[in-house]
Amino acid sequence: MGGPLGCAAALAGVAWTGVSLPASGDAAPPAGSPPRTGQPGWHVAGEYGLYVAFARPGLEVRWLTEEERPGLVRAIVNGRVVDERRTDPGYAHAARLRVRAPTVTLEYGATPADGAGGAAALHRTRIWAESPPPDIELAGHDSVFVFGDVHGEFDRVVSLLGLAGLIDADLRWTGGSAAVAFLGDLFDRGNDVTRLLWFVYRLEREALAAGGRVVTLLGNHEAMVLSGDLRYVAPKEQTIGELHGLSYETLFDPRRSVLGRWIAGKPGLVRLEDLLFAHGGVSPAYVDSSLEEFQDTLETFIAEPLFRRWRDEAFLREFARETRLDSAQIYRRYDFFFGPESVLWYRDLVLADTLGRHLDAVLERFEARLHVVGHTPVPTIRESYGGRLIAADLLDAAAEMLRLTRRRDGGWNRTVIKLDGGTVALDSAAHPGA
Repeated sequence: MGGPLGCAAALAGVAWTGVSLPASGDAAPPAGSPPRTGQPGWHVAGEYGLYVAFARPGLEVRWLTEEERPGLVRAIVNGRVVDERRTDPGYAHAARLRVRAPTVTLEYGATPADGAGGAAALHRTRIWAESPPPDIELAGHDSVFVFGDVHGEFDRVVSLLGLAGLIDADLRWTGGSAAVAFLGDLFDRGNDVTRLLWFVYRLEREALAAGGRVVTLLGNHEAMVLSGDLRYVAPKEQTIGELHGLSYETLFDPRRSVLGRWIAGKPGLVRLEDLLFAHGGVSPAYVDSSLEEFQDTLETFIAEPLFRRWRDEAFLREFARETRLDSAQIYRRYDFFFGPESVLWYRDLVLADTLGRHLDAVLERFEARLHVVGHTPVPTIRESYGGRLIAADLLDAAAEMLRLTRRRDGGWNRTVIKLDGGTVALDSAAHPGA
C-alpha cells in the first residue's frame, strides 16, 4: 500500500510507486470498460456534458449532442452576441470563443437538420469570470436546508429543493433568504455529477442575489477527483471525458476549468449562525484551529502543484527538493486532505457515542451550538450527543434533506424532508436549547 509511507519512501530515495489515497469505505466499482453514450437513462446534452475552460483569449467550450449533427456555440454579453462558432457534424463539439467579460452567457447545442435558425433549441449556461470568495462565517439565515453526500444524484436534489419551495419548475431559486448547505461529495458514484455541479454553480448566484445562500463545502471525493483519484467515477461520467478526448480530472482542473476552479475554491469548514458544518467533522487534530487558520491552510495547500500530483514519484522528489520541505511537512499536506483525522475524512464522532467532551470542545472553540456532518453513512438523518451532532450522509444518497428553522428560545427545530414529500421531526424537543 502507498499512503504517507509512500511519501516518506520517495523522499528517502527508495523505490516507490506513488501515493495510494485511502479508500472511502465502500467497495470499488466493478472492473470493465464503461459503456458508451446512448445507454438508456443517460443524458449528455446541455449541462450534462458541458466543459468550459478559461483560455486565451477567451473560453474553450466542449459540448455533446444526442444526435450526430453540426454544432453551434455563441457567446452573449449584455444581450449581444459577441462571438459565434459552428462545428462539423458529430456527437462531440469543441470551439474557442474570443470573449472577455465578467459574465458571459453561452448558447450551445446542435443546429436543426435543415440548417436554419436554431436558437430556440440551444442550451444556455452562464459563466462568471471570477468565483465568489469562500464564505466561512455567515449570519442572517433562520431557515437552513442541509444535504449530506449527494454523489451526482441531480434528479433527487432538485426534487427535494422543489418540495421545500426553494426552486421553481424551471429550477430557479425561489427560496428568498433561506440558506442551503451541501456538505461535500457532490462528485462520484452518480451519473449526473457534471449536471449537478453546473446547477449548484448557478444556484448559488441566484440565491445570493435574493438574499439567500447556497453553501458548498469540500468533501473527500472532491479532493480525490481534483487530485486524480478516479476510482469512484461513474461509467457515464467517465464517458463524458472520453467523448471530449480529455481525462476526467482535466474536466475539473482547478487551473483552467470553470467548474474545477470554482469547486477548488470551496471551504472545508463553515459556521452559519451557530451551526458548524464540515464534511467529515472536526477531529482532535484541528480542534485548536480557527476558521480563518483552517481556511488559510486549505487555500495554501490546494493551490500547490503537489496537491494534484501525489502519484508522480519524480515530481514529488523534485517538489520536496525545490521547496526544501522535509518529510514532516509533506506528511502534513497529505494528512490535511487524506488522513483519517482530516476534516474531510474524520468519522469517529458519528461512529462512536463516547466523544462528548471532544464535541463540546469543538463547539466551544468554533462558537457553535450544533455540528452537522456528512461522510459517514447512516440509514436516515439522525441526531446524537443530546442533539449537538447531526449526521446527514445517507446510505441511499440524497434520499432526504435536513431542514433547520430557528426557534424563539434560540435553538433549532429539526425536520427531515423525504423524497416522497413526507416529513419527520427529529428529537430536538427532548433537547431544549439545542
